Amino acid sequence: MRRIGLICAAVALALGTAGTADIAAAQSANYPTNAIQLIIPYPPGGSEALGRKIAATMSKNIGQAVVINNIPGASTQIASLKVKEAKPDGYTMYVSSPPEFATGPAFYGNLPFDPLKDFTLVSYHAEAPYLLLISAKLPVKTYDEFLAYLKKNPNDVRFGSYGPLSQVDILARRFKKDTGINFDIVPYSGGSPAFNALMAGEIQAVFATPIPTRGFITDNRMIPVAVTTEKRSKLFPNVPTLKEVGLPIVDSASYGIVGPPNLPKNVVEYWGREWTKAMNDPETKAFIEDMGVEIVASSPEQFRTWLVDNTTLWNRLGTELGIDKKK
Repeated sequence: MRRIGLICAAVALALGTAGTADIAAAQSANYPTNAIQLIIPYPPGGSEALGRKIAATMSKNIGQAVVINNIPGASTQIASLKVKEAKPDGYTMYVSSPPEFATGPAFYGNLPFDPLKDFTLVSYHAEAPYLLLISAKLPVKTYDEFLAYLKKNPNDVRFGSYGPLSQVDILARRFKKDTGINFDIVPYSGGSPAFNALMAGEIQAVFATPIPTRGFITDNRMIPVAVTTEKRSKLFPNVPTLKEVGLPIVDSASYGIVGPPNLPKNVVEYWGREWTKAMNDPETKAFIEDMGVEIVASSPEQFRTWLVDNTTLWNRLGTELGIDKKK
């Protein structure tokens, strides 16, 4: 009797599992039927403006709400964990920062997730230059003037970052190493708090993209003195690259669509298609380009290759900067 009972239980379990799988498959085939949560690892009003704009266009296109959930902190790790633990049904998605995915394995010995195994990579969809921005309260306007001021007054200049070992923090560390000037780096929970601190004069410099800062630059509340990309920005053609002024620093911010692990293939394809369609909507594309952002729209395979290559790069940078992996 016990053997028969065990067999019946096993059959019931198998049927139940199959039924659950069938339901999940049917749901994903009709996807989406409900509102979608889109997690962004930055506070409102900063670099999240890009994802928010594209999400609004996608929502209009698909007839379902794409609801933004801002979860900043811990160099995007809090948001990443939330996505890792979500159901793989396509109703929790993530505008990730691929560089933070690459820096995680390089700088953290106890990273609570594996970027290559614990997420479904959908598309590396856009990238933007970083600007070296200085406070308009400083008595300088150009890179050469800022560098001279920094050398003369290192104790009076503080750089902001978006948290310890964030991409912006590493940029500040690289600038510190390559200029040979010892200045303080102050961590904030994201771009918006750092920008407010810059405009208030609490810090004197920060690396940031044009996405959340262009309006402040136009209003002369912060001044771009250098750009981190290989070529000058089309938005700021008179601003030199760091390579032009003699520093071997080339970097950019980038953005990727990611889901929980084991996301169904048709959901991956759906997001790759609809997110790209939203980015290429004429109004949205104009907004993106006006922010100095370049559309990439990679495949999942290209995204994975980028992540592997850049994890190797950031491991090398960590060694060069003398960064011990955090435990």
